[in-house]
Amino acid sequence: MSWGTNVLVGQSGGPTAVINSSLAGVYEAAKALGAAHVYGMEYGIQGLLQGKIVDLDDRLDDKMEIELLKRTPSSYLGSCRFKLPNPATDERPFVQLFELFAKYCIGAVFYIGGNDSMDTIAKLSAYGAAKGSEIHPRLRQCRQVHCHHPERGHL
Repeated sequence: MSWGTNVLVGQSGGPTAVINSSLAGVYEAAKALGAAHVYGMEYGIQGLLQGKIVDLDDRLDDKMEIELLKRTPSSYLGSCRFKLPNPATDERPFVQLFELFAKYCIGAVFYIGGNDSMDTIAKLSAYGAAKGSEIHPRLRQCRQVHCHHPERGHL
């Protein structure tokens, strides 16, 4: 399977001991499946809305960097506890996010975190599926995936 496009990954919620291992796993899998670039959201979806995006290919340019990331505590990309509004109430952040997805040719979005992160991905998925804009056909293959990370002993 080949992505044939770029991947975006973010971290949200509490910085646990395993959140960076999840990030390393997403990065390695995306590259193995042919992602041209893997971008990171600095400070989660809130940072992305502020234009804070980094090319992880520049930061994780060798195997040692990836191995160190797996063993580094806290949130490598930074985190947030920002909740997207209901798009029926305020569509602006969704429009902005899908414009960024188009700008960076994002084919898959991964969001690592807990329940609020799952809510964010659910809202993005529903919005993308329901929207009949010019952006939606370009992103019709765009996938939003939640990566749950164990926290507070919930292993």
